[in-house]
Amino acid sequence: MTEALWEATYSDLAAKSFGDASQEIVALMPLLPAGAKVLDLGSGDGRNAIPLARAGFNVTAIDISKTGIQKLNTLSMSEGLSIQASVGNMTTFVFHEKYDLIISHGCLHFVERNDWERLIKEFKTHTILNGLNVITVFTNDIQAPPDLEDLCIGLFNEGELYDRYSEWEIVLKKSYTFNDEHVGGVQHVHAANKLVARNISN
Repeated sequence: MTEALWEATYSDLAAKSFGDASQEIVALMPLLPAGAKVLDLGSGDGRNAIPLARAGFNVTAIDISKTGIQKLNTLSMSEGLSIQASVGNMTTFVFHEKYDLIISHGCLHFVERNDWERLIKEFKTHTILNGLNVITVFTNDIQAPPDLEDLCIGLFNEGELYDRYSEWEIVLKKSYTFNDEHVGGVQHVHAANKLVARNISN
């Protein structure tokens, strides 16, 4: 198994492994109720979890990377933030409550199709009425680069993420390609689908 390229930046407290908080997360913050419960599944080193905690939300962050969670905990504690952060595989995460916001940013394509199909169902079941899901995935419109082929085992077909939320209100739907650069100058091009959807169905 290839070691994920971002592990190197997870080891560097000064590095921003994936940049600042996602624009769609920043845009949603003023719309969330005070003390909103947020699940960031595949949180990495806290790109979105830390800004959400700064805004006063009750954040649970889960990531498979021990280094990423250690960095998240170190950074959040340095600011006096309280984040329920733990190491875990998203495929075995057990949902015990409902959330105002569930985030899965850039990670569902790293698990098998049957796993992400089940996870999306869990997201929808465990989101409160008028709550939100924010999901970004890589699609197979562009083949996974050779150094990520054994990680990108669940690439989505273009548009099928949106189909899974046909009964929800689609707040944002975006299909795009982007260039990604990692430590050592490693560059990739990815095709992606981004979705922000509101639960209006239960």
